[in-house]
Amino acid sequence: MASDTRDRLVRSTTRLLRTQGYAATGLNEIMAEAGAPKGSMYFHFPGGKTELAAAAVDRFAERSTARMQRYLADHATVAEAVVAIFDGYVEHLEGTGFREGCAVANVALDASSSHPTLADATGRAMHRWVDVLAEALEAEGRPTEEAHGLATLVIATIEGTVVMARGEQSSEPIATTRDVLRTILAR
Repeated sequence: MASDTRDRLVRSTTRLLRTQGYAATGLNEIMAEAGAPKGSMYFHFPGGKTELAAAAVDRFAERSTARMQRYLADHATVAEAVVAIFDGYVEHLEGTGFREGCAVANVALDASSSHPTLADATGRAMHRWVDVLAEALEAEGRPTEEAHGLATLVIATIEGTVVMARGEQSSEPIATTRDVLRTILAR
């Protein structure tokens, strides 16, 4: 039962971080959404909201990494997989009315400069995503340095265009950069 409560806390926090970021997410809101008593949060996360948010970022990053790996496995080239990833973001953002972005980006922008634990969690996530893409690009024959640079470009572009799309309430930034990256990665 305890692990179910912990999981509900992490899932609820992940969703709230995706929609409103770290600062706007309050403990009472997390407890209400998770259907958990306040004391259970400190039982599972003695470090409080920061520890809980780091666990939520880690969970989001693990799920995103697995999704990225599926895209890479399901497509013949990294370029095709990246296009599919961007298309997935368009679908998700439009489906949520541009309310639900990336938990990692939201926390990185909102709190990582003042919370080292959160900076570590967001850094781990982004490094992992870059590593997954760089490995796939190397498998296609790209030199290590080039693969790393291209992978960093893709992740930076994803994160930046998700922020732009939410700010503009439009999927146009994602579609535009998707098409540019398709060309770059096909070279």
